[in-house]
Amino acid sequence: MGIKQQSIIFISNCGETLPLVYRLKKMGISCPIYLHNPQCRHLYDGLLSTKVDLQGLRKALLTADIVVFDTIKRNEKEKHDGALLKTFGLKANVKELFGAVADKLKSDHKVFCGSEQTGEMELDRLKGEDLARKSGLMIPETHRFKNLNEGVKFLKARKDLWVFKPHGNLDLDLTYVEKYPGDLLGKMEHEYKSRLGDSVEYIVQKVIDGVEISTEGWFDGKEWRCFNHTIEDKRLMNGNLGPAIGSQNNTVWLKKNPNGFLIPEFKKLTPFLKQSGYIGAIDINAIVSKEDKKPYFLEFTPRMGYDAFYCLMEMVKNPLIDFWTKDFNVDFHDGFASSERVSIPPFPYAGDELLEDFARDSIIKGRLDDYPQFWAEDVYVNENGKLACAGSDGIIGVMTARGNSPGNSWGSVYRELSGLKVGNYLQFRTDGLKRAEKALRTLKEWGINIE
Repeated sequence: MGIKQQSIIFISNCGETLPLVYRLKKMGISCPIYLHNPQCRHLYDGLLSTKVDLQGLRKALLTADIVVFDTIKRNEKEKHDGALLKTFGLKANVKELFGAVADKLKSDHKVFCGSEQTGEMELDRLKGEDLARKSGLMIPETHRFKNLNEGVKFLKARKDLWVFKPHGNLDLDLTYVEKYPGDLLGKMEHEYKSRLGDSVEYIVQKVIDGVEISTEGWFDGKEWRCFNHTIEDKRLMNGNLGPAIGSQNNTVWLKKNPNGFLIPEFKKLTPFLKQSGYIGAIDINAIVSKEDKKPYFLEFTPRMGYDAFYCLMEMVKNPLIDFWTKDFNVDFHDGFASSERVSIPPFPYAGDELLEDFARDSIIKGRLDDYPQFWAEDVYVNENGKLACAGSDGIIGVMTARGNSPGNSWGSVYRELSGLKVGNYLQFRTDGLKRAEKALRTLKEWGINIE
């Protein structure tokens, strides 16, 4: 008699794991997925029949063994936020929506990538920094303010460069690294004051010249299973020009040295993660200083929902379902995986009307299965039976590939992108390899062990 396959359900805000669920479906594994954001509930229409509403979610949970959350969600007290909390008997004033639901479900399910306490690591920057210090990480000079006038007064007395980071995971384009003294001051006195008003919580952090690198660990509830590194570009255009959009491209590789870069700091997080009941990914974003060659903590990302995850899945040797049913204890390919985000206008500046006018129903030639390396996101099958942009944000998806070197993986990414046919003007960078090779070369010259 065969072993029963564990049942998995995904809970998502904007469909960050829809590409994974689609791949599992092609393996013959049917995974219900709940999409919380009403603007994203039409994603994958005509491609997946396992999307569920709140009532369907409750029913699916009756037989699910594993629940996977793919991001965190600040409680904005919208109607759908209240409905989710009410469904699980939770109070309306919780700060991190999915973390609260995840904690509620842990009595009856194994829950991955969800915890209210770990959610606050990201939403509350000072809590994240306090935990980073306790883990042995150094922090750039940081100051916290509760209104713009306080920060303006502070910056007028300083001549060095600063980064503006909003509290609570607000719009990504609000995070700003100034290019010359006074640059940020001008934004805060004019643009930010008109967009945010005076009362807003944020930090300003001293700019460190160096190489930014992310290190991700997967914790199974008792021990760390695997680690990987990422070199990431967060801006839309070549040369790191244009707006910050969270993630534009990535180069990922598995860490082999069990005692190398940042591993001691990760292991010091173990008691906190056990106490939080957290199982899943933790990413430490750091910058290695050019001056002293030491890593400085920038932020935690205790969740999934970022493009580097697709690179990691590209490197899994096992069937993808094993990653979850075997608590991340799987075999990985050697080498590197790379990814490039593909979007169409008007992204990233897109209101509902602009998306409706310029992005929705832009046709993607062929079927989704014609693009096996493409992790499609803002897509659906329209009323004419055509694969098209669904018009939720204009991010068509992420192209991935792996290879023995960054050159191999990036070469494959760009070859695959040349075959992607979309009836609109594609937006993607072409300098992913250049940035990755420069960062890797510099870190090696500095004697940083990232293998």
